[in-house]
Amino acid sequence: MEILSTGEKIKRARVYQGVTLKALCGDKISISKMSCIENGKIKADKDILEYISSKLGIDYNYLVRDVHEQILSNLESIRNNSISKDEMDKIIKHNLNYALEYSYDNLAFELIHRLFKFYVDNNKVENIQLIISQYYDLYQKNNNEENTITYYIDMATFFYRIGEYNEAVNYYSRTKNLINKKTDEEKTTYAYICYKEGKCYEKLNNLEKAFKSLKEAIDYIDYIINNCDKGDVYHCFATVNIRLRKPEAEAYIEKAYEYQKDNEMSLAISKGKNGECYFYVGDIEKGIKEIMEGVKLFPPTDKARYVKFLNQCIRTLYDNKEYDFAYEITDTALNYAIDTNDIVLIEEAYYFKGMILQRKGMYREAEMYMNLSLDSLFKFANKEKRYERYLDMADMYYKLGETKDSLKYFILAMKMEKSIQ
Repeated sequence: MEILSTGEKIKRARVYQGVTLKALCGDKISISKMSCIENGKIKADKDILEYISSKLGIDYNYLVRDVHEQILSNLESIRNNSISKDEMDKIIKHNLNYALEYSYDNLAFELIHRLFKFYVDNNKVENIQLIISQYYDLYQKNNNEENTITYYIDMATFFYRIGEYNEAVNYYSRTKNLINKKTDEEKTTYAYICYKEGKCYEKLNNLEKAFKSLKEAIDYIDYIINNCDKGDVYHCFATVNIRLRKPEAEAYIEKAYEYQKDNEMSLAISKGKNGECYFYVGDIEKGIKEIMEGVKLFPPTDKARYVKFLNQCIRTLYDNKEYDFAYEITDTALNYAIDTNDIVLIEEAYYFKGMILQRKGMYREAEMYMNLSLDSLFKFANKEKRYERYLDMADMYYKLGETKDSLKYFILAMKMEKSIQ
């Protein structure tokens, strides 16, 4: 993936072979001219390159392959995901630096788009902050309609990932206005944009606008080829229908399940989300049913994802005061969390078990898990999280009748509150 100019290739081959400039030039080229060729100050003509190719025994086609061609070749490998994740960052930046040096603005724009997308996909927020202004500058130099759509989608995706849903909606909405919807490819893009815009509105709890955007996505859903994606679109529309108490919800749930039936993980996640929505509208029986079915369906092969899903289900049940059902899941979540060796997942599992035991009136049993949770929390949590946990501990000890310990944690919470302010 290394990029070399023609002059750099000549110099590298010459030095590697131990050939001096004088020996290479002979009576064919002046030493000063060859030095300028090697340093990229002038370009060599065909006859000189053929002579050098023969003299140094290097392939002529390799020699004349310029930086532009090399970047294009490397871009093709990047597009095809032929590069390992560990190397991707370094290789894209290497090519980007050459594209900028040689003022290949169109190539530089695609490379920084690829780099930005790589950072977003891998949640590298700090890296994104370092290149976001450079991305904007390159977009300004290449702001045709196609690149504008690319840039807007990237910005929308980034803002969605960091929870800035109003900003994300702004970019998705602007993207929709640019898509012509004349070709199948454009209609596919439009369907995805409507879907993502709808998800933003759902996150903002603007259900009417979410419904409108997702309805547009459904209108163009036949242009989406991937069945899993179709299932996600139908499911998102179904959950908004549930929350709006629309009778069509069940029909769209069935459509979603039809596309998700061969993917147990997707189906389980959908059922968990359905459960949340049914609780939202007060249909407790359906909420419990969907969540518990999701728990049975979710394959435990990916332990970290399994624990995250279980913890989310526990949270939903806990928030809706269904403590007995939540308690049924806690041991499984805790055991798998410990297997992951992920301190964040372990702490959350300890915390839920402790809180549920309290709600069941089992304060002595809860004390152990709450203390284990607090010990784990100190290894990673910020001040706000610690403040909340001190209050939980103070409340627990108050209910245990241990005023001294309750007061201790309440004082710690007060001190933490002052440091937060």
